[in-house]
Amino acid sequence: MNTSAEAIHAGLIAAGIEFCIYLPDSGTGALTALIEADERITTIVCAREDEGIAIAAGLFVAGKRAVVVMECSGLGYAGLILARCKLQRTPVFILASHGGTIGEVFDYHITPIAAARAVVDGLHLDNIVLQPRESHEQTIRLAFQTVENHRTSMVVFVPLYLDDVALNGSAALATR
Repeated sequence: MNTSAEAIHAGLIAAGIEFCIYLPDSGTGALTALIEADERITTIVCAREDEGIAIAAGLFVAGKRAVVVMECSGLGYAGLILARCKLQRTPVFILASHGGTIGEVFDYHITPIAAARAVVDGLHLDNIVLQPRESHEQTIRLAFQTVENHRTSMVVFVPLYLDDVALNGSAALATR
């Protein structure tokens, strides 16, 4: 696999994901394009992030496997539905762009990241940040396995720098 989007997509397939609910975003465009092209996954485009989370929760109750793909700012809007899911033990699996604590290119990204982190931390949701050069396919598969087996929600943050080769310098990041 050449890109993190391809590896994440492969992980979703390995996890048996049947539905992808997403709000279009430039940070997740490569991933959602792969999912849209895959006949094994039914896609639903939502209008708001909290709507997507509610749809995914309903699918879980119906015995289906779903993922929500969004920009991390959507987590800031979704605190109420995430709290409801946690309290009723209805898990939701979320892939959120940005959310890394390093490598963000623009200073204005820190506001939605701070809001997302506050919601995730405040609700004590399991979360991980994908790292460069790790096995994203295996990480996604294991993360969903945890969601399903523990009946817990999890957020996987997908930083935009995953496919940058020059992580120790600003050259690759400054071109964005």
